[in-house]
Amino acid sequence: MGKVIDFHSHYSGWAGQMSPEDTPARTLRMLDEAGVDGLLISPMFNLFSHCPDCRPENDAIVRYCSEAPDRLFAACTVNPFDGQKALDEIRRCREEHGTRVLKLHPWLQGFSVCTPEMNPVAELCQELGIAILFHDGTPVYTHPLQIARLCRDFPALKVVAGHAGLSDLWHEAVLAAQRYPEYYLCLCGPRERAMRIIIENVPARQLCIGADFSTSDNDDAVLWFRWRSFRELDLPADVREAIEYHTPARLLGLRD
Repeated sequence: MGKVIDFHSHYSGWAGQMSPEDTPARTLRMLDEAGVDGLLISPMFNLFSHCPDCRPENDAIVRYCSEAPDRLFAACTVNPFDGQKALDEIRRCREEHGTRVLKLHPWLQGFSVCTPEMNPVAELCQELGIAILFHDGTPVYTHPLQIARLCRDFPALKVVAGHAGLSDLWHEAVLAAQRYPEYYLCLCGPRERAMRIIIENVPARQLCIGADFSTSDNDDAVLWFRWRSFRELDLPADVREAIEYHTPARLLGLRD
């Protein structure tokens, strides 16, 4: 494993539309060109509230990542409103596939993090050592402080704000990360000035970075844009290494 891991990407395209050129080999070439060694791949189609069954896409991502298991890492998803079915799928993904990250998108999936149905999901993820990667920064369901309530109620649960509050709510994301040591920010949305302030005010062990690109994108412009913005920051070597590798590797269970 190299020393750079992108912690935010999606399988296929918008609403699960798969490009015929989308192969693990092409994704790896894009990563090589961008100087990225590892990639966490989350579902896309499953994130839509009408998705009747999360299992097929969860398994498809596992198969996709199995082509390069030392570089491509599969996240799964469920809809918390599915109750026991959702819990069974989380446990299956962890036990059968070794999944370490659950991706949730309250805005697309149509639920609030504060809904009671979220509690059994969070409790099980805490028990199984699964981090929850949230879409955040889009009102009304994904304010960073709304998501942070899980850290209050489940203090051993690793919660990742997948956009660090985006462009408007990153101040709120900083406050949440300062309060809860298991609240992580993925620098995938805030601009350069905001990233600098976040890095100055949040421990590097709680920071990672991702491009939020799709494996079916026709080009790698998003991948390059996100990483170029981060690499232009003047950071101490140990801080950069923590954000690029140590934090995401720990969330993926690759290191303590």
